[in-house]
Amino acid sequence: MRKIILLIAIVLPQPFKIFLYRHMMGWKIGKQVKIGLSYIDADEVIIGDNVHIGHFNIIRGLWSFQVGNNSYISNFNDFFGNKSNPNKWASKLVLGEKISFMSHHYVDVSGNVTIGSNTTVGGRDTHFWSHTRTFNQAMTDLLPIDIHVGENVYIGARATLVGCNIPNGTVVGAGSIVNKTFAPENCRFLIAGNPATIKKRY
Repeated sequence: MRKIILLIAIVLPQPFKIFLYRHMMGWKIGKQVKIGLSYIDADEVIIGDNVHIGHFNIIRGLWSFQVGNNSYISNFNDFFGNKSNPNKWASKLVLGEKISFMSHHYVDVSGNVTIGSNTTVGGRDTHFWSHTRTFNQAMTDLLPIDIHVGENVYIGARATLVGCNIPNGTVVGAGSIVNKTFAPENCRFLIAGNPATIKKRY
């Protein structure tokens, strides 16, 4: 029944859609929020004021989906979580304020994925991966890992982020593979390459 309601909500006019989300689903939706033809299915949803979510985004399998004030999510983005085991998979996505998230990106929300305010995920085809495979005595297992992107970060097209920490003010070059934590410094810097390393300090 829940999924049927959420599917119907996709095509409802804005006032009816927001009313349904607030009063039937119990979600916290701010003022002047616009949600296009997108599917949203998370246990907890908190959307701030003046948030715009475009068309054909899929947000499903999340325990928590949070978006700060004045943020923009464009079209054709996939945000996939894992609710098969609440004691294992965090499946929590937190987007700060004034986020610009362009089109055709993929976010695996198995762990905690946090993107700080005033950050732009530009271009298209960037991937965020928040789980990893471990090997123990010939046995394999999947485990969640966290991704933290700081404030005022720019992420170029076709980048891949895997269980990493990116400090405030960082520029991530297009096509980069970021698979480790970078410590903050007293300056901004550019990271790029496969695997990504610091290429330039500003």
